[in-house]
Amino acid sequence: MKILTVLLLAFFMNAFSHDEGHGPKLKDVGKKGGRVTSVVLSKDAGKGAAAELVYKGEIIRSKDGKIKIYFYDKDMSPLKLEKFAKAAKATLISGKAGKATEKVFDLAFVTDHFEGMIPLPIPRRYNIDVRVSEGDKELLAAFDNLD
Repeated sequence: MKILTVLLLAFFMNAFSHDEGHGPKLKDVGKKGGRVTSVVLSKDAGKGAAAELVYKGEIIRSKDGKIKIYFYDKDMSPLKLEKFAKAAKATLISGKAGKATEKVFDLAFVTDHFEGMIPLPIPRRYNIDVRVSEGDKELLAAFDNLD
């Protein structure tokens, strides 16, 4: 019975480990037709919905796997990105909880956003975590349940 309890507990913890997202849930509509998510400090990612909202991020995806990431303030006004690093890292996360695979890829700064290519093959359902520095802060935008 103890083994069954431990297995069930582990299953439920893993099943929801990434689905809650990082930061408050948002209801904003993307300015460019994409999906909007909270941007939080990377160090606060483990706080889930309780993490403090720093900015908002929007992801735009094309059928060929190209993505663009835009950043906004809390009122959805575009940010000037001069204090941001000129490159960012993204992680493609796919698969079921406990057996997820991760592929890291680069995003380049282009005028007012970051862009890059999702590694192929693109899974049916996936998450993309974007990490970028702004001065001495590392920011995280987690785009979950993409297809």
